[in-house]
Amino acid sequence: MKPNPLSQAQLDSILLRQGHEPCPGVDIEFNRPLGSLAGGPPIYATIYRPNSRPAQPMPGLLAFHGGGFIVGDPNGCGELAKTLALSLGITTVSASYRLATQNTPSFPAILDETTLAWRWVQQQALELNIDPTRISVSGESAGVLQAAHLAVNSPLQSLSEEENKPAALISLWGCFDYVARWFDRNESPGAEHELLGATYQQNPRLYHLASPVSYASGQLPPALFIYGSQDRVVHARQGEIAHAAWQAANAHSELKIFDNVGHDTVGDNRSQQAKVLQAATHFLAAQI
Repeated sequence: MKPNPLSQAQLDSILLRQGHEPCPGVDIEFNRPLGSLAGGPPIYATIYRPNSRPAQPMPGLLAFHGGGFIVGDPNGCGELAKTLALSLGITTVSASYRLATQNTPSFPAILDETTLAWRWVQQQALELNIDPTRISVSGESAGVLQAAHLAVNSPLQSLSEEENKPAALISLWGCFDYVARWFDRNESPGAEHELLGATYQQNPRLYHLASPVSYASGQLPPALFIYGSQDRVVHARQGEIAHAAWQAANAHSELKIFDNVGHDTVGDNRSQQAKVLQAATHFLAAQI
């Protein structure tokens, strides 16, 4: 696929607005019900589609937002979704998931909801004008957990042999190895404490089970790992760990570390954000 270049006006409308705000050339549908698990919250999505419907089914993307596992909503993936709609004609389904509280961890049910969202997109592919064999997954920060578990087809929410698997993975400053993260943080918990409901010392096995890198073997989809060199929340080493795992499995992977991008950055980084969106666009254009 050859990306359509974005005009400065289109890029400004993406970078200067929130994910839920209008963007010329993109239709946005809010609160689309996806279903729910027994006893769980309703799962819903924000769907971003190009205004013009191509004659043939196009690639799609299932995206998961960030928020430290305790906040956030599907509108958080709007920058990437709008960019892909305009440049590649891709429809993005940005799905919600259960959020953890201090006394109610969301793991592993959060991964069952990931599978629910994946199967919903597959079932609705015709209506969405999506090719079900060319659906990629992406995650931002905490959302990388769900996208990565789908990509490695982990046993915690594995897809059957008959089901389509993700065509590609985009990881935006997410964690792949919670054990390494524990020690990188000087043996103190981060957002994963709400996800798992325990520290590494209390339940080391749980940290291994939650880590997508634990299952990164066999046939893996092509992956793009994007991190910020100044990120103080998720260190770029997480990208290096994931990239090494993909390389060890002889799978295609690309690691890009940008300055002044990611968590807890300072200054005007819109030019770097544009580079992140461009990197994701060119990666998908080449891989799907």
